Amino acid sequence: MPLPFKRVLQQTTPAMTGSDVVIMQNLLIRSPYVKDSLVLDGIFGSGSRDAVYQFQNGNRMSNCSGVLDAPTADLLLKLHSADGYKDNGVMLPGAKYKVYVPVKRDRSIELNATLFDANHRVLHSFIARSRGQLHTDGSALNELSGNGATPTGLMWFDLNSEEEPMADYGPYPINRAVEGIQGNAAIHWSNAQSSGTFISNIRNGILMHTGEWPGWKPPMPMPDSHGCVHAYPEDIRIVWKQLVAIGVEVHENTNGAMPYPYIPQGLLSVELVD
Repeated sequence: MPLPFKRVLQQTTPAMTGSDVVIMQNLLIRSPYVKDSLVLDGIFGSGSRDAVYQFQNGNRMSNCSGVLDAPTADLLLKLHSADGYKDNGVMLPGAKYKVYVPVKRDRSIELNATLFDANHRVLHSFIARSRGQLHTDGSALNELSGNGATPTGLMWFDLNSEEEPMADYGPYPINRAVEGIQGNAAIHWSNAQSSGTFISNIRNGILMHTGEWPGWKPPMPMPDSHGCVHAYPEDIRIVWKQLVAIGVEVHENTNGAMPYPYIPQGLLSVELVD
């Protein structure tokens, strides 16, 4: 099975549940062949079976069984893993800043990210890297897989104190994504913060940070992360200083504890541009 799927998904008794079912359902509703009645509940019931069948039949697959097997999962990821998210330049109420990170399909390509204040005034531009870990065959893990590329979409973001160990995360405060709002990011943290109730935690630990990486110095390509946004040490220092200057508080580092205990102060916007 292609990651993030590790098993064939089908209707069983008791019903299959889990993050893989959640991801499957969210990708299926992007298909023009799947009816709107599919409930995003993380349970593989008759609705999910019918949706898989509709996807298979609409795409004229040879096996229309309602079972998410390897060929069906491959096609589903190929057609619908891109979320179509586009940054509209709007700041959400309560956000004091936004970090905009454009990404290529080839995540080894490093692009310029931008830090904006609440009025969408540019505070700083910097080089960012968003590629995650690699398969054993050397290909990059997709953004729906654990430790894969930084997920696209809009997320609540917040400034936290330094992350340990310094060798991995650098000596400066980091920014932490704490809830997905739109796009693929919303699949990972569905309603985790805005509702006040912790609902799902498929993938967290998405940070923006630097590191004291052995053998590395600017302008060399940065190391791959486990889904985080990497930037040069000086840029992370500047981001921290700029945020404090506009009134952003450095919250005590949560080390990934969920639900997130603070009201997030910013936004992370990751957009696929090619």
